[in-house]
Amino acid sequence: MTDDERARRGRVGSVTSAGVRVLTDLLILTLWVVFLALFFLAFAWPRWAFYALLLGGVGVYVSLTAGWWQATAAGKAASE
Repeated sequence: MTDDERARRGRVGSVTSAGVRVLTDLLILTLWVVFLALFFLAFAWPRWAFYALLLGGVGVYVSLTAGWWQATAAGKAASE
């Protein structure tokens, strides 16, 4: 296998990994929004609480998963 083939496989793997990551994030955040919307419609809580929990939940999700993505990228760079 030549270096060019390895580089191409690395790029394809990176694009695939990023695509899966984006789709997973989209699914999880969509489920969070749907859950909150249904919960707040069922119990008629105030709108400001909905938006506070929506933004807070997204912020917590991003802060938790940002480290995972960087650690995965760093691990790949170290192994090459």
